[in-house]
Amino acid sequence: MGMVQSLIDGLIVFMAAILLLFAALLGALRFSRAAKSRQIQKMRERLICLLSREAETQRMKNGLIDMVRPGGKEISAGSMSGSGGIEGIRGIRSLRGLQVISETADELTSPQERARLALAVGGEWYARYLKKTLIGGTVDSIVLALKLTGSLGLRQFVPDILTQIYCYRSTTQVQHIGMLSLCLLGAEKELVSICRDQTVASLLSFRTLEELFDRYQGDRERLCKALIDSAADQYIRRTCIKTIGERGYARLAASVQRYLTCGKPNVQIDAVRALGQLRYRPAYEQIRSFASDENWEMRLTAATALGLYGVEENIEPLLFLLCDSQWWVRCRAAEALTQYPNREELLRRVEATNDRFAGEMMRFALDKDALFQMEAAGGRSAGEATPSALDKDTLFQLELAGSRSAGEAAPSALDKDTLFQLELAGSRSAGEATPSALDKEALFQKEAEE
Repeated sequence: MGMVQSLIDGLIVFMAAILLLFAALLGALRFSRAAKSRQIQKMRERLICLLSREAETQRMKNGLIDMVRPGGKEISAGSMSGSGGIEGIRGIRSLRGLQVISETADELTSPQERARLALAVGGEWYARYLKKTLIGGTVDSIVLALKLTGSLGLRQFVPDILTQIYCYRSTTQVQHIGMLSLCLLGAEKELVSICRDQTVASLLSFRTLEELFDRYQGDRERLCKALIDSAADQYIRRTCIKTIGERGYARLAASVQRYLTCGKPNVQIDAVRALGQLRYRPAYEQIRSFASDENWEMRLTAATALGLYGVEENIEPLLFLLCDSQWWVRCRAAEALTQYPNREELLRRVEATNDRFAGEMMRFALDKDALFQMEAAGGRSAGEATPSALDKDTLFQLELAGSRSAGEAAPSALDKDTLFQLELAGSRSAGEATPSALDKEALFQKEAEE
């Protein structure tokens, strides 16, 4: 009997061991299946990334966002090892990676996140790739690298940027993005060096140079002072003149005044406009004399400048310009005269000119000014039409009504953008087609061809 009991106990232990073994095998099988499932998922993601550019781009962008967001992996200026840093983002050191970093940098609004991204990209691991790209990459990759160094403020790459501008001096895109990066980095010495170098012919338009100067992060007044008389390219000098006027750099007004007698109509017009904005008294008599210039664009600019000096003291030359044969000159003179303090006296003096077109232009300018004043003051009554309610064609037809001489082209032929761009019309020489004959595309194309 005891032997039977022992046998039964042995069988029980044996069965328990078998059950434990099967349980362990079942757990191991479950774990291996889960691991295999994760591996298959990763392989699937990689396959999708290989087949889809968008998926690969999004994967890199997600990695960058995870890295720079609060609570992300600690970033140091040295090598960033570890799967949480930039090294852990597969394929980031590639042309597509440069594009993703550039796009991500543009999308980040937090200064802290941009600083973390700059620290990662400027670190040793990724900086080696950037430098390699700048030295031996394609034009597309070089442009992306140049843009990235400027937008993220990586000043250690300033010598490399300068080298690329000189190496690709005949490539407009490299010159543009290279100059933009130097402006974003506030690299005054390097910018002055390039702009003064006669061997580096500027391939950039006047408008592009204006945009670059607007993005400059250093002392803009000091940059203008350094370049207004020494820049190798006329467009750069004109950009300095325009910036001096718009930014109110009165200490540089004397440098601008010298260009009133340079003999180049485009530059003279820029100088008149800038000095008017500065209200620079030593140049007043010269600017007043331009009211009778043979170039209608110069007369137009002089009308605006004289208005800035003071309407009351310039009432006579402005009335003279109000009777001009050119529609745009009359328009600018009327706009300046709206600042005259005594409206009744102004209208009497306008009527005394016996010029019907001058009178109609003046009345229209006063009506338009009154509408805008009411809108600004919030003094509109219920249901009253506001200037913003007028469509483009209606506004142009109002300006047109009785305000042009026989045979003069109508401003209604211009689109809205062209109307406002004509404020900068000083960039064309005498004898060119009048603005009313140019559409927007032709105007921009003509500026580019200069």
